[in-house]
Amino acid sequence: MKDNRVKTSLDTNGLFVENTAQRLEQEVVQALATRRSAHLDMLAAAQENDFTPDMRRESSELRRRAARTTADSSFDFKKLDSDLRDAAIKKSDTISQAIRERVARDRALVTLGGKWSDFHVTPTPPVDHSFWWAFTNSHVAPGTQSAFQDDGLHFWGGPKVNNYNGEMHTSFGAVATFALQPARFPPSSSGMFRSSPHVELFGGIVAYAPDWDLIQGNGIAEAQLYFRQSIFQMRLGPTGPLPAIIAEAKGQDAWRVYLKNTGYSRHADMPGFKAIPEVTYSQSQIAPQELFAEIEFRLVIYLNCTGALVWCDPEVLFRTFQWAPTPVP
Repeated sequence: MKDNRVKTSLDTNGLFVENTAQRLEQEVVQALATRRSAHLDMLAAAQENDFTPDMRRESSELRRRAARTTADSSFDFKKLDSDLRDAAIKKSDTISQAIRERVARDRALVTLGGKWSDFHVTPTPPVDHSFWWAFTNSHVAPGTQSAFQDDGLHFWGGPKVNNYNGEMHTSFGAVATFALQPARFPPSSSGMFRSSPHVELFGGIVAYAPDWDLIQGNGIAEAQLYFRQSIFQMRLGPTGPLPAIIAEAKGQDAWRVYLKNTGYSRHADMPGFKAIPEVTYSQSQIAPQELFAEIEFRLVIYLNCTGALVWCDPEVLFRTFQWAPTPVP
């Protein structure tokens, strides 16, 4: 199938590309746009700092007072111990409350589809069993840019902590959506299928972790790859079609860069071929309607201390490929 990657009227910020030969119904596009918005909201919540700027300032001030106090031969150890204990309890309570609120927001963003049918699909003779690419969305971290080019999705630039005693949780990546119509469903004697897509990631990144600092603490630069595959169909919900997850697999990859208090930078090549976590699903789970698959790649970044950074070096190139679900014997 021809992969016609061109921009469409839906492209408002250069972060969306659509396959004109695989246009989806408008209500499906709208439902997926809503899903995408909720996904970005969950990413934003996941990337919130547990340690607020006010808490960081209070912690820095306490360390300064502790340093001044311990330098004094007549310091009050009980008073210092009490201050440290009170600060630790306050920090723990504040962070745990923030995490609970974040989890509650994540749960509110989860959309539940209707109950799927137990109808068993009897496929017609297919021409191509592959999930056909429909469109791709990308998102970028602070200081990062992206563009769809003939050879794939390019990222360049990267995030850096500019403020003193600062930290940053962020990420950049993309979600590609594919579709498989009922007439092209593959047969399976067992009624089970395995979906095993792969992607390619080329280029590299450079990371820099500052030296340990008395006030800022550890200088950290961390980058880790995250992948997800979701299989779903659209079900009628209270306000229209909603995605109902049939199978999903996700998790951190073994590829990782981690620098701590090094005071130097390190380049790391991207891994090239990467298998996406595979999923299995049953024919009894799917209705005789379009079946969708999403592939997500994300480079998850954590930076601590001013000057810490993770930059594309010189770029990161992301490619997806169409694939067919495999019958499981």
